[in-house]
Amino acid sequence: MRPGAFSQRGFLGPEESLQSVLAADARLLAELGLSFDELAAPLDRLLDAAEAAPGRSARVDGRFQVGVQVFTGFQICPWAISPNQGQCTAGGGVTHASVEWRIENLLSGKELTGPGLIVHLIRAHGFFEGPESPGRVDPRALAEVLELGPFAR
Repeated sequence: MRPGAFSQRGFLGPEESLQSVLAADARLLAELGLSFDELAAPLDRLLDAAEAAPGRSARVDGRFQVGVQVFTGFQICPWAISPNQGQCTAGGGVTHASVEWRIENLLSGKELTGPGLIVHLIRAHGFFEGPESPGRVDPRALAEVLELGPFAR
């Protein structure tokens, strides 16, 4: 999961421990009173809306402006059993693996960006990427942008 091994950017920083990152994020979600799926499901829905919209941008629920940039090819889940032959099937499989996204909460002005693969990583593996990874989506920031848990209006 380190930079240059499975992916150019990597999913963990050079010195990060996967088990430590997973444990810290699980503790944070427990503090927020949220499950992994409670973060992944609304993100998945917002990305679906943007991917289906003309121009790959959509206003959703009057609160969110969501845009995606679609790339050729796709990111492989680092938990894939045989990454040269197929994608990971855990948690219902991988979606959004060829996009990068940006979500703006129009009411709060808060925004967040991330890789589409993060939906699968959160839902199936409880993984937000390591704090030193450029693809990390901070769980607290995601809950805040999506107005979930203690950030609900």
